[in-house]
Amino acid sequence: MFTEFPAFLKTREQLVEYLTVVIFTASAQHAAVNFGQYDWFAWVPNSPSTMRKPPPTQKGQVDMKYIMESLPDRGRSCWHLGAVWALSRFQEEELFLGMYPYMYFTEQPVIEATKTFRKKLFEVTNIIRSRNETLKVPYWYLSPDRIPNSVAI
Repeated sequence: MFTEFPAFLKTREQLVEYLTVVIFTASAQHAAVNFGQYDWFAWVPNSPSTMRKPPPTQKGQVDMKYIMESLPDRGRSCWHLGAVWALSRFQEEELFLGMYPYMYFTEQPVIEATKTFRKKLFEVTNIIRSRNETLKVPYWYLSPDRIPNSVAI
């Protein structure tokens, strides 16, 4: 992982590496972290937004009453659920990886590269779809057809 951005890039490979990190971070990594929030946080004990009591200082002293008194109240829980629900939704007209509504590039090599990219995304999507068929809880967060082109909040 990069700790510091260099003052300048010396090679084409460095440029590719840095652009790859930027694109991955703003698309796939964000999708993987963001869009599963509601799926995992909707059950408040899984990820309480606040705790109303301090953590225990000794093992074995916590009972169900202490746990229930520690968890956030209904108001805070509702706020938390609303926030993660809103953050984990796609935009109405979301553009996913490989979807480009405007023709920014008209050069043939770029058009061909875009076609190749879309073909690879389609292949990865099908692999993930196939793997998910055998899972009790499918994992879709890194499927290209569910990764937006960018971060949009």
